[in-house]
Amino acid sequence: MNLLPLLVASAGASIVLLGFYGLYLTLSQTRVPVDESLTSRPLVKSDGTFFLHRITEAIGRRFSRTVLESLSERQRASIAERIESSGRVDGLTVERYIRRKIGEVSLYGALALALLAANEPVLALLMFGFVGLTDLSMYVKSQERADEVQSQLPDFLDVLAVTVSAGMSFRAAVGRVADSMPGVLSDEFTIALRQMELGISRREAFEALRRRNRNESLSKFVTAIQQAEELGAPLSDTLVNISQDMRRADAQYMRRKAQRLNPKVTVVTATTLLPGLLILIVGSMMLGSDVDFGALIGG
Repeated sequence: MNLLPLLVASAGASIVLLGFYGLYLTLSQTRVPVDESLTSRPLVKSDGTFFLHRITEAIGRRFSRTVLESLSERQRASIAERIESSGRVDGLTVERYIRRKIGEVSLYGALALALLAANEPVLALLMFGFVGLTDLSMYVKSQERADEVQSQLPDFLDVLAVTVSAGMSFRAAVGRVADSMPGVLSDEFTIALRQMELGISRREAFEALRRRNRNESLSKFVTAIQQAEELGAPLSDTLVNISQDMRRADAQYMRRKAQRLNPKVTVVTATTLLPGLLILIVGSMMLGSDVDFGALIGG
């Protein structure tokens, strides 16, 4: 195998990465003071953003405004909805998302073309997959948040039903339970309460809550609350019934999730155990037989 094209492509990719990183440092105007002792500098916690995301944001900063203006309102709303669904991972906004996508297409697309020109289609395809790095992280975070909401919702509704039954108003009860049970679900209800304090109606706030969290159980909860409000049904009884339904839905959700994991576990088990098992069986047969394998192979 001729390794020269691979080495040339790797060197070219490294040079491009270093160049883009230098561009990032230049645009961010990073300065290192030389007249200050290292022991006197306070430690500053990083914002936790992946360094490749910082580089791609720096690359796309100059072009983000133009691309953002070319998007329609529907496209912007779709991007904003996906960002909200992921919990604003890394503090993303629509503009920062556009910056990253421009940088990812420019950086990883250029590296993929360089690898393709060096006759390395597999590596080029792998590099081209990095174009969707931001979307992948948003999707994974959305799934994690959906699982957390699904697991926290039954207990949250149980405590909420008890609090409302004690005579507290619904809005005050939601605030009390959100303060006592921290988590993703509490954060979402706190956002809804803040929106209602700013003058948004309860229906609009809960509809926004539904859009931010693509969870079937939470959507059913919002629908039931709205129907109870319209029909004048006792809120405490409604919350108790919803809580019972949510526990059954949570059990079904976990069963469906386990069923989806079964094929993956089977594939991993077969991949890891089957080669070793075959080596053990073939080796035992070779050692237990009287056949002279050296003579068979001409040794």
